[in-house]
Amino acid sequence: MNNDILIELYKSKSKMIYRYLIKRGCSKEEAEDIMQDSFVKAIEYIDIVDIQKFHSWLFTVSINNYNNYIKRKNIIKEINLEDKFFYNIVKDKNNVEETIIQEVDSIKIKEILNNLKEIYKTLLILKYDMDLSYKEIGEILDMKENTVKIYLYRARNKFKKIWRDKNEK
Repeated sequence: MNNDILIELYKSKSKMIYRYLIKRGCSKEEAEDIMQDSFVKAIEYIDIVDIQKFHSWLFTVSINNYNNYIKRKNIIKEINLEDKFFYNIVKDKNNVEETIIQEVDSIKIKEILNNLKEIYKTLLILKYDMDLSYKEIGEILDMKENTVKIYLYRARNKFKKIWRDKNEK
């Protein structure tokens, strides 16, 4: 792989990864640092990583850098979401009271997401907050489209179950 390919990948994929890191709770500065560290690692491994899997590899490296950052700093990050997407999983948008309820529920939504498995959290953010297709998610995570659908189905069901358990008491 040559530097031109790396530069092109940076231009095309860095915004998406940066946006994902922001959604996970990074500040802009933290997300920029993590992206920089990830691309430094990409330069180190440029000849080893398969070009077909480079995008998913870079995404994984960025997530791992983020997780390592959180562990090193021993901090808990709150997910930064546009709650309307996750709210649609649980509620129907036919009610006027919804605006008020949505504000109250946004805290609960973030708590539930923070307690899900990492893959479920990632899939829900990519699908419902970043509005990516199954195919795009599969490319990012190096998963088959059907596998993405199955895992996303499980993630939605887990989210709904926890939601109901917390809210129907």
